[in-house]
Amino acid sequence: MRPTRLPVLLFATTLLIMVASVLWLLWVSNTAPSAQIELPPAKQSPGTTSPTGLTAMPQTPAATAPTPAPARPAAAPGIATLNVPGSMPNEALLTFRTPEALAAFRNRAAALGLEVLGYDIKLRTARVRFRDTVAIERDLNAHAEDYTHVGPNLITRIPGLPPPIANSDTSNPGGSVPFRSQGLDVIGASGDRSGWGQGVTVAVIDSGITSHPSLASTTITHYDLVNDGSTFNGHGTAMASLIAGNDPNVGGVSPAVRLLDIRVADTNGVSNTALVSSAIIKATDLGARVINISLGANGSSPVLDEAVRYAQSRNVVIVAAAGNEQLTALSMPAGISGVLSVGAVDANGTQAYFSNSGAGLTLVAPGVGIVSGYADNRFVIGSGTSQATAITSGVVAYLLGRGYYGPNIIPLLTRTAEPLQAPATAVGAGLIQVPK
Repeated sequence: MRPTRLPVLLFATTLLIMVASVLWLLWVSNTAPSAQIELPPAKQSPGTTSPTGLTAMPQTPAATAPTPAPARPAAAPGIATLNVPGSMPNEALLTFRTPEALAAFRNRAAALGLEVLGYDIKLRTARVRFRDTVAIERDLNAHAEDYTHVGPNLITRIPGLPPPIANSDTSNPGGSVPFRSQGLDVIGASGDRSGWGQGVTVAVIDSGITSHPSLASTTITHYDLVNDGSTFNGHGTAMASLIAGNDPNVGGVSPAVRLLDIRVADTNGVSNTALVSSAIIKATDLGARVINISLGANGSSPVLDEAVRYAQSRNVVIVAAAGNEQLTALSMPAGISGVLSVGAVDANGTQAYFSNSGAGLTLVAPGVGIVSGYADNRFVIGSGTSQATAITSGVVAYLLGRGYYGPNIIPLLTRTAEPLQAPATAVGAGLIQVPK
């Protein structure tokens, strides 16, 4: 008997039916409309708000070639700002996103041929010296995500006095009549001031304070950020005596304050943005409620800005000199918002011939022919917005000692200042007066 062929026929028939079904489905999918599938409500994600107030879901983009990763920021713009006029030669201030990024840079700096002259963890900055900019540019390109700023380390100096005839501020009337005293009578700071400033710490960020008879009973804590072993410039001592001197004839405004002496300027009166910024942080952390800065730079710096904001966030009053360059712009940090910026007037209440003008000037104080202490136990007669600033810091300390709240002091002093016959850019709100 021959074997039956039925299973083979059944298999072949089934296969033909399946192939025909697939071909039919393909033909239908190409000719029939697409079916609409309703998705369940999804969690909303950011999208476009329509005029009706509804938020449209972001659409999925069509498949395309992968988008390349964004290029790292070019180093050239930052590098080009180094070694500009008014900066420390072959130095840079590098600011990093985190303290960890700063630490990583310090570990690799020597291998890059960079010398780390100093650093500040709170500001996340490193002050470096370079032979050329290639090493910094290479590191910036390799670690761009770690950096937030690359810039010059600006020279900050105790301002000298220009010749009276070299007046570049044509609106300055040129006051030059000396006080030949501390000028305290005209601001209402006469009489017994022995208790003024009690309990208040004033930081003097300057060239260092040396011993002086007028400061014999003043509590002074010293920090030297320069630490170069050079002779101290007498400017810091002069500022200290105007703030806290207790000489019976040549006394300061607030003899009862404690002084925090932070030296940032060398024997020639030269400093830099890195040192001044770190000094502001240090003074704030050590409890200063007033910071006197009778020096400045002719340029802005994000590092200095951040240091000032740090102090202000802790209710510290920063008092800074407008500068002696006869310019129509304030020195830094006097030009930073919220700083009590001080210009100078002479004994006639006229803007001093050297005093810078500028938008944001807070007020003026006596600054021509001012008697103060100095190095080597001397008393001298000097002029400058430096002296005006120190006198103003003494007034601020007096107010803090009376219980005034730091952030309210600038509005109080501008409200009570004596108006002068000059534009606000030259004299601010006017001549400082001690509120009674």
